[in-house]
Amino acid sequence: MALSNSTLAYTDCKEFLERAVDAERGARIPFKTEKEAEYWRMRCNQFRKLDRIDNLAIHEFGSKMHGKSEYDVISMVIKESPDGYWWVYAQKRTLDPGVIEDIPEDETALLVDFDEVKMIEDQSNGNETPN
Repeated sequence: MALSNSTLAYTDCKEFLERAVDAERGARIPFKTEKEAEYWRMRCNQFRKLDRIDNLAIHEFGSKMHGKSEYDVISMVIKESPDGYWWVYAQKRTLDPGVIEDIPEDETALLVDFDEVKMIEDQSNGNETPN
């Protein structure tokens, strides 16, 4: 089935994405089947695409919103819950500012043993790992 090229066909998607943008971490919605969840995600992404196209005409070249959507900060993810429902998560893409650091001038390559990091993570989660 082809998707509509009118933003008016996606008022439900707009409402969902607005809720996700307004919420601290985003929003989610359940579906009975994975296929329904995939179709919903596809419709929401089509709405965002059309919103970007509309913003090309609305906003002048060089403005912050020219060709962009306010919903671009959202990542759409499908997850299955233990009760058999499929959830579409509209999650805000954010970074923990405490994790980011400037690169120092005298930076040397950092060597990380990812097996050691995994073992430390497992231990901190209460899982014992064999040596």
